[in-house]
This record gives sequence, C-alpha cells and structure tokens, in this order.
Amino acid sequence: MRALRTNWFYILMFVGLLVLPLFQESDFVGAVMPGGLTGSALLHVCILIFFFAFMSQAWNIIGGFAGQLSIGHAAFFGIGAYVSTICYVHLGLSPWLGMIVAAGITAGFGAGLGLVSFHYGLKGPFFTLVTVAFAEIIRLILLHWEFVGAANGILLPYAPDATFWQFQFSDKEPYYYIGLLMMLCSIGLVAWIARSRFGYYLHAIRQDEDAAEAVGIPTKRCKIQAIALSAALAGMGGTFYAQYTQYIVPDDMVVGRVSVEILLGAVIGGAGTVMGPIIGAFILIPVGEATRVIFEGGGTGISLSTLLASDMSFGDKFLAYLDYIAGGGGGGLAIILYGLLLMVVVLGMPGGVLPWIAGIRRRALQRLEAAA
Repeated sequence: MRALRTNWFYILMFVGLLVLPLFQESDFVGAVMPGGLTGSALLHVCILIFFFAFMSQAWNIIGGFAGQLSIGHAAFFGIGAYVSTICYVHLGLSPWLGMIVAAGITAGFGAGLGLVSFHYGLKGPFFTLVTVAFAEIIRLILLHWEFVGAANGILLPYAPDATFWQFQFSDKEPYYYIGLLMMLCSIGLVAWIARSRFGYYLHAIRQDEDAAEAVGIPTKRCKIQAIALSAALAGMGGTFYAQYTQYIVPDDMVVGRVSVEILLGAVIGGAGTVMGPIIGAFILIPVGEATRVIFEGGGTGISLSTLLASDMSFGDKFLAYLDYIAGGGGGGLAIILYGLLLMVVVLGMPGGVLPWIAGIRRRALQRLEAAA
C-alpha cells in the first residue's frame, strides 16, 4: 500500500511536469511561483533541474551504487560536449548522432580511467584524487588546444531555420521535453540496474569490497563497467548542455565546481537510491537559482570586500551592504546560504533526504503498530 501511494505521487508529479508548459503563463502559476516566476524563466529553471537530475543520476551509478567517490565527472561532461560540438561544426554530423559518438568516447575514457585506477588497487580518497587530476588534465588540454577554440571555446552556429535533426530550437519547450525525457530514461536505467545482478554486485562492493571479492564477485570488472556507463551518460548530458547554451568553454565546464554540482544532487537526495538524485536536484536547483536571483541580481552597489576595507563605521558598512543587497547584489551571500543548506542536510540527514523521509515514515508506522 505504501509503495502504491509513493508510485501515485511520482505519477502525479510526472503528469504535472508534462502539462506545465501549457500553463507556464497562467495566473495560477504566477500566483504559486515565487516572484511570479512564469514563462521562459520557469521553463529554464525546470530544464536545469532535469539536466542536473540526469547528471546526478549518471554519477549515482559509480558514486552511489559502487561507492567510488568521483569528483571529476566534469571531465566526462566536457568531453561529451566538445565531441558532439566538433562533430556538428567540423563534420556536419547531427548532434543526435554526435550524442551517441560522445557517449561512446566518454565511455572509453571512463573505462580507461577505471582500468588504470582499479588495476593498481586505488580506492577511497586515492581514486578521488585520480578523478580530480583527470578532470584538470582535460581542462588544460581544452584550454590550450586551438582546434577546439582554446580558452575562447566554441560558439555553435545558429540556424534560424534549424530542424529537429539539428537539435536547435527557438523556444524552450522542446529543450524542456527533451530534458524531461532524458531524466525519465535515467530513472528507468538506474531502476533496472538496482534490480539486476550487476546492481547487487555494485551494492556489495559499496558495502565491503574485500568481502565481495572473497565471495567471487568480479569487483574490478564491475567498477570499470560502472564508471564507463556513468561516463557515457555524463557525455550525453554534455551534448544536451552544448546544444541548449549554444556555447562551450573549458573554464565554465571542466572545473571542480561543476563536478561538485553534479554529485550534490545524489548526495543530498540519497546516494545509491533510484529517486535520490532526482529529489536532490529538485531541492538544490530551485534553491540555488532563487538565491542567485535574490542576492546576485546584477546590482551595481559596493562589494563586500570593498566595504570591509573602507573607513566607514560598522553601522554604516552594514547599512551600505543592505542597500547593496536591495539593489540586487550580494557579495557571495548566495553561496553562503547555499552552503549552509548543504551543511544542514548533510549533518541532519547523513543518508540523504529520501532515506531520512523513509526513516521517519518507518518509525511512525512502528509507533502506530505498537499503540494498536
């Protein structure tokens, strides 16, 4: 019965997302959304949610199920974006086909990275450091390789009469539904993995890799397959991002911040669960976008560092900073608030939001059964 209620919740959520673009300008949406968020701005936030949910789900395969902490998934994301873009700009290949090529190449990079790392028994923080180093190497290569635009990146040519085959749209609705479909496909894939023998193997590796190997589980092969699959999905996400933004540059894509944003959805929602990364993305992205809009809205006031270095009294500095916030600035306050939210979730819900909610429900049912 509880599973049925949970399924109905997800079904209703899906139906709501499916029809949302039809009511994006309605008075009801304007009334319930903060700041009257409607139209293309609302769809943009939803697209970001779907995108990061997909990317977090990709990370979840290696980081959540297999328990191998990667902080370098921005490398696979960036490689996928550049591969599909180069195929489109220089070879005239459709981005849809470029997405498949990107998935294959990033899977190869992931398998190679896993083969080198796991062959030498790297695990825990040592594997994490390898992924960080790999991402930095990829960033430096892209940053100095003239063929891919070096530091200037690549601006995708805009075609006003572009067709679906060219993966370019004048409105956000097609990107919205493509992002929604990608997110749903990632849920289906991870749900299948969770119920497969491969998923059970990964779960055993996460719990105790030595014990898993002792009972005959091919731990090295499973981890290589997991990181290859995870990298392939991240590469597909890079293609979507490149086509949506129409511009890619190394310092905006293959950086540690992007890797952290990718894994945070799974960590906050519940790593190693099917819906955890989805729940995490639906929490983090709206909070992040709201704080940026409120506190970093492009104000032209004095910055926090300048205020602290000035000769004004503390009271005048405080009032000046309030004026800055009111004018749309923030001096990094948005990042502080975002970090505080993460600290609260990590410290109060170490397993993630979804396991925490499940624990509350389980304890409540136990109390009801005991009272009966």
